[in-house]
Amino acid sequence: MESISLNQRANFATASRLLASIINEEMVDTIFVSNNNISKNDFKQIKPSRGMIFVLPDFKKSNFNNENYIISVQTLYNPMIFTQQFDKVEFVDPWDMIFPINKIKIKENFSFQNNDVESSMNFIFSSLNNNNSVEEISAVELMRIFEVWINLENDVAKVLREEIDGSVRNQEIDYKNYKHQLSLTSSSIEWEQGLLESHAFHPMHKTRRAIPPIQEIVPGTYDFMNPLIRFVEVPLDKMVIRGSFKETIERITKLMESPPPSSDNTILIPVHELQIPNIESKFPSVNILPEKYSIRAKGQSALRTFVIPDLNDIAIKVSLGIKITSVLRTVQPWTVHSGIALENILDKIEIDRNLLKVSKEFAGAYPIEKDFNIASHLTCIIRDEINSDSERVIVCAALVERDEFGKSVLEKVWNLNTEQKRIDFFDRFISILFKVFLPPVFVNGFTFEAHLQNVLARFDSKSGELVGFVVRDFGGIRLHQDTLFESIGEKADVLKESYTEVKTSLEVYDWMYITLIFNNVQRFARALHLHHNGIGWDIVRKYFKQIVPRDHLLYKTFLEQDKLKYKCYMKTKLGGLSRNVSIRCLFFVQKPNLMLYEGERRSN
Repeated sequence: MESISLNQRANFATASRLLASIINEEMVDTIFVSNNNISKNDFKQIKPSRGMIFVLPDFKKSNFNNENYIISVQTLYNPMIFTQQFDKVEFVDPWDMIFPINKIKIKENFSFQNNDVESSMNFIFSSLNNNNSVEEISAVELMRIFEVWINLENDVAKVLREEIDGSVRNQEIDYKNYKHQLSLTSSSIEWEQGLLESHAFHPMHKTRRAIPPIQEIVPGTYDFMNPLIRFVEVPLDKMVIRGSFKETIERITKLMESPPPSSDNTILIPVHELQIPNIESKFPSVNILPEKYSIRAKGQSALRTFVIPDLNDIAIKVSLGIKITSVLRTVQPWTVHSGIALENILDKIEIDRNLLKVSKEFAGAYPIEKDFNIASHLTCIIRDEINSDSERVIVCAALVERDEFGKSVLEKVWNLNTEQKRIDFFDRFISILFKVFLPPVFVNGFTFEAHLQNVLARFDSKSGELVGFVVRDFGGIRLHQDTLFESIGEKADVLKESYTEVKTSLEVYDWMYITLIFNNVQRFARALHLHHNGIGWDIVRKYFKQIVPRDHLLYKTFLEQDKLKYKCYMKTKLGGLSRNVSIRCLFFVQKPNLMLYEGERRSN
């Protein structure tokens, strides 16, 4: 990236995610024009650029006359496209965009009549008659233009602009304050706290929006990495207690300078200090203990999960009434129930336990409350935290973070300074990853939510060689009960409100593709520069074919279907906020199947 300010860099980090989302979710019209078809007089072309994406409103639905701008961005690589020549973009990754994103002022008296490619190009280039028509754009300004295009209600638009602005501000602060020097000797918690940009696709990747009664959190004013853990006292007959919860809480309180009082008729529940206003307003009968009965913790990459420094074999997840990306980070009772109930299932499904260690959820608690939206504010899960002196356990999300020059942490720490070194690492990575995560899918109809934050890589402490993985967090597991029963003779114990149980095996496959392939494998392929040349996907197909039987539906789904489901982050966000029925609850679209991607050498 060219020399730019931290504010510009933060704006681009968020704006590129926002622009990629609205393009990929087909909420706008787009045209990709290669550099050969763009006059040098029209734009300042950046040397590594392959071309430019022009983003226009969907003229059939838009309010274009009230916002006479279109958007442009140059790209490092050719995006995936629908057609040839002047091409409509089907898929683009934020990492493929080049700073800056611009808005182009369109002539006031220009009337756009047709929605075909030729008319679109004439429409664009007719306005490029002076340098004043092209202007660098911020993430908030991009959101403002987009909200006008889709006729978004004012109250919803205001929320989205605030969240985009919060994401930019938090990102800029993190750029300024980032001091981590990660290495193979860094501890697991140092790696957890070493994330810089976080989610590679979500426009609200750094949003921390407090929902009342929690007060607004001004970016940079709260240390999420070192939260204070408070305790509340709840009558036992008001809570559902799962597993060895009380005994584990006693292990924590024994470490405190002032252990809180307890009785046989009550149970102590740890809560995040920011969550206290929600406890006060929603659970008036709960006794909130004074702050002197508290303990300082270390926050993991998931901000509602923490570890106690002197208790390194457990991690604790609590509710937090703050929206991070699109989701209010509370914990549903069915998540507490299902995670602990899955222990027997996890012991029986098809897993190579030498290669994959499962961070089991062995204790938890949730209120006896019919309204789960209320109950979810006072829940807790305790799970194993897997550590070993002979291994370094590193959250995968930290490995694929990049610096401003596009170099990944993985490349730098493991000295992967040649293509062959990167190929060798990726080959071993995929070999082990597929050995542990594919068999449960096609044998048991069971998939973990194996995205970058839930999967941790295990490295030999001395050699740095990858030896296996850890998987954690069972709230996103998907399973097909009939297939599970056929394979192990047992069904999973889940509450009826749970999302864990799905109706067909195809839903399991879809979720595995989104979490494991799209959000995990793809990021590693890109971080190691093995995506666009297709080498990474050759390796992916090689190991997939070795492990999955050719006659299995999973094989046919992943290697014979041109398109698979893509999760829509902006449509999901709008579906939760907007009264506009036309965009509500449209969470997925069909996009090119990355398993079939052969790289630019054979594509486009």
